[in-house]
Amino acid sequence: MFKGLRSETRFIYKKDVSFVDFLNRVRIEELKLHSKGLWDVCHPWLNLFVSKSCLLEFNQRVFIDILQKENKSSGPFLIYPMNRKKWDDKMSAVVSDEDADVFYTVGLLHSARNVEDAKIIDDQNKRILKLCDEFGINVKQYLPRYYKTKEEWVKHFGAKWSHFEEKKAKYDPKMILSPGQRIFNSS
Repeated sequence: MFKGLRSETRFIYKKDVSFVDFLNRVRIEELKLHSKGLWDVCHPWLNLFVSKSCLLEFNQRVFIDILQKENKSSGPFLIYPMNRKKWDDKMSAVVSDEDADVFYTVGLLHSARNVEDAKIIDDQNKRILKLCDEFGINVKQYLPRYYKTKEEWVKHFGAKWSHFEEKKAKYDPKMILSPGQRIFNSS
């Protein structure tokens, strides 16, 4: 299965499962969390799109230097390569504008036992985003929730901002949809 791939062999992890189990992999993790009493708790998830050229540095600085060293995580981490050609530039989801045919989706699917644990993981997520910004690790949040200002949203959407703003004006001129995301309002 790995023949012809240009991968770092030290990063290959494989687990043989049935096709149904693969499709149902998050459900299996959900059941594990149920059994530990961790399903009906806060889930401060962080879902990112990571550029291909930044993946090794992301691995070192995030997975090793933060997540492994701090060991505060509870829940699965999912990493998948994505085919850039399958993404339409008209979609509102924002991926790297790096000119590569592959980028990666990284899901840090944390669970927190209580409010204090949720805050610790939430702060860790914010540190991860800040670190990526400081080191120029090209990531984009999928379903961003850490932005507080319009400027952060403009930076997130980049070249897509004007198109996104036009669609908002056309389809939601009274600005009543999605007020909690603080994209077009200050509340």
